[in-house]
Amino acid sequence: MIFGNGIDIQEISAVEDLAARQPNFITKILTNTEKQTYDQKVGKHQGEFLAGRYAAKEAYSKALGTGLGADLNWQQLEIANDEQGRPYFQQHPRQNDLIAHISISHSGNMVKTEVILENMPNTEIPVSVNRPAWIEISKSAVAHNIKFVREFSGAKRFMAILKANAYGHGLPQMVEAAREGGADAFGVATLDEAIWLRHFGVKEPILVLGIVEAEQVKLAWKHQIIVPVANLAWLKSAQKVFPMESTNKPLLVALAVDTGMTRIGIRTENELQETFNAINRDPRFKLHSIGMHFATADTNNEAYFEQQLERWHTLTDELEISADVWRHLANSGTALWHKNPSTDAIRIGAAMYGIDSSQGALEKRDLQPVLSLKAKLVQVKQVEADVSVSYGATYTTDQPTWIGTIPLGYADGYLRKLQGGYGLLPDGRHVEIIGRIAMDQCMVALPEEIPVGTVITLIGSAGGQHVTLEDLAERLETIPYEVATTLSVRLPRYLVD
Repeated sequence: MIFGNGIDIQEISAVEDLAARQPNFITKILTNTEKQTYDQKVGKHQGEFLAGRYAAKEAYSKALGTGLGADLNWQQLEIANDEQGRPYFQQHPRQNDLIAHISISHSGNMVKTEVILENMPNTEIPVSVNRPAWIEISKSAVAHNIKFVREFSGAKRFMAILKANAYGHGLPQMVEAAREGGADAFGVATLDEAIWLRHFGVKEPILVLGIVEAEQVKLAWKHQIIVPVANLAWLKSAQKVFPMESTNKPLLVALAVDTGMTRIGIRTENELQETFNAINRDPRFKLHSIGMHFATADTNNEAYFEQQLERWHTLTDELEISADVWRHLANSGTALWHKNPSTDAIRIGAAMYGIDSSQGALEKRDLQPVLSLKAKLVQVKQVEADVSVSYGATYTTDQPTWIGTIPLGYADGYLRKLQGGYGLLPDGRHVEIIGRIAMDQCMVALPEEIPVGTVITLIGSAGGQHVTLEDLAERLETIPYEVATTLSVRLPRYLVD
């Protein structure tokens, strides 16, 4: 759907006259990047470029309906050209909800521009709030886990890891719960997740854990997102695309050190020292933190943990790191089962969600599960013996049986391999999942006629009994995080207690 349309026509010579009469005209109209392109042009091409940008920005303001002034200024608009030479908006203030189409044409002394602003299509998957199946997130459990891990590890700062929709727990819900629980910073996997947090109102530091393409550093800088420097080549690429004008507000970066995870990060002393020095020499960059990731902290492989720690000291001990730079080495496994190698900051995901990342291999810690998955019975019927249930007729009753239908299936992340598992009635009695789990529904065998609307707990506690993420992970032959992150976004998530 079209939001607005703007057309502007300018005389190239008239714009050139304005530039000649007003010394600051060019730097007012053009961003630093556009000015660099302008300076590279010669003769009439300079005038055409300047008039084209001037007209295009006027056309944008008309399409937006604001005009250029207090609500919209020239520097908020930046126009670049793609590989085919076609103009496009590199940045504009409504790029999160409007698509900007632009055309610039020259004819003699005239330049004509047209900008069409189109509403961004709604690509969000609908959340099924009117279906009786949902996820509950316990705020009190989150607060307990943050407090326990912080005190147990002795960490000064707690970075709550919210990647992958907060491990499937729901990003909006977990932001609120973690902030109330005392989180000092947040970590995510992608730049888009980080920007979402900023738009949600998060003011705390946000670290992107995965590599951000060097071409996107201006976007990270705009939102004051901390991005990792995982190799010297990346830093050099970022330096080429990052404007000098940013020195009054540098890009925050985190040095990623690879001590044995072999995922991202710098592996050699020479490259680390050179990268460290290059960051400190460039006023456009500011080192916020330095960290590594332990690969076996939640296993019995103590030797590899110590090997990584020794490698960390070999790589970093000679670096002259200032006191205000965060050092974050510990993940959940490190914080819970090792003497913390640095009490400065910890990056905690699994433990905050109450998940035992060792899956019982190491000493149990005082963590409380955060997530519950529940659904109501939507139909209850009694069938005789020798009746098959669901696709493939893989389950057949051997006696008269009360069967309940739950509006939850593998499209919600309750996977087919969970057939034969169980849910809980409110009094704690187990009800077996019978027949194949369908896309949107599954069936349970009931002990007697149970009223429609009765809540079945598929993950969580009821009547003193428990079904945990770890239980489902064991049945699925995977890890608890995969179970949680598989839970579909169409399941509504609600904060409780």
